[in-house]
Amino acid sequence: MTRCKKALGLLLSALLLLALEGCGYRELYERLLIHGIGVDAAGDGFVVTVRSSISPEDEGEEYFRCEGRSVLEALTNLSLSTGREPFYSHNYLVVFGKECAEQGLDQCLDFFVRYYNTRPAVQMYLAEGKAEDILSFEKDGKLLKMSELQQLGDSGRTNGKAVGAEILDFVNGVKREGSSPVLPVLRAGEAGVEVVSTAYFDGYELKGSLTLQQTRGFLAAKGLLEKGEAVVTGDFGAVTLSLSRSQGGIGVYMDNEGPVFTIDVQAQADVSAVSGGRGQLPESAYPQIEHEAAGLLQEEMASAIAQSVQEDHCDIFGFGNLLYQKYPAYWRTTSENWKEFMADCRFQVKTSVQVLRL
Repeated sequence: MTRCKKALGLLLSALLLLALEGCGYRELYERLLIHGIGVDAAGDGFVVTVRSSISPEDEGEEYFRCEGRSVLEALTNLSLSTGREPFYSHNYLVVFGKECAEQGLDQCLDFFVRYYNTRPAVQMYLAEGKAEDILSFEKDGKLLKMSELQQLGDSGRTNGKAVGAEILDFVNGVKREGSSPVLPVLRAGEAGVEVVSTAYFDGYELKGSLTLQQTRGFLAAKGLLEKGEAVVTGDFGAVTLSLSRSQGGIGVYMDNEGPVFTIDVQAQADVSAVSGGRGQLPESAYPQIEHEAAGLLQEEMASAIAQSVQEDHCDIFGFGNLLYQKYPAYWRTTSENWKEFMADCRFQVKTSVQVLRL
């Protein structure tokens, strides 16, 4: 019986090896290990730019450009010039050109969600112009590493003026009841590649963008403002505050006139710099500093709401989704015309900033 088991085990092992040989598996050196993808509209098709590692052992990166009637066809055409099969599990990010967003990202985004070999949980960006300009950018004579570009999506945790979004975040923002997606916007300039604004969408179509200051108001309202510097002025001169421990919350209640949305933000801050070379601020200056800082955040939030929600009818704050969750019966009566209806809703914005005394 023992001999039979051993023989059977050897037979199964041999069959497994034969199956692996016959499945057409390729070694990593035979594949194009993609680190970044850029997509631009071009007539009836797309121009796709790709950044890939030179080899599994080499930290350097290569740059390729390809075209096709669809994103997948363009990427498949890479094998015509490289002789290698595209491999997506190493991908860091995807950048879409502005023209793609104006036409509607549903024309080119589906591949990244549906295709079996891609990872939808990667950073997603919008280029201020062409995605090709971002992917081909050189720093000190060398191509900017995609791992460095990926980090820009998390920079909002430090500066409080940039959103981060993955492909799944964007798609969920489109599909979710009463919400609109946002993306960080990149610009390639002499100083490098940087985040310059926040784009917001009506479905898959680009509608407008928030300034960096409005973006901070958006992050504060959503409870996502972790750090950042704010400069306030008054009788005390100019004071630079380092914001921290921000807590934001969006609520809704009903009265006889309809829904009222409330945004309540509390933040703490440290005094990081004072103009005029003064070593210490008088105690009497702190209340005014706190008042000015709270007013600054409130103005940024109100401006972001006025532009994106009331003017452009894009619910980036998720007001409709909150209404859907808390008052589902009321939502059913307004959901069909929510984009126009929410522009006439009432919004109450309240902020407070506590400046830590030295």
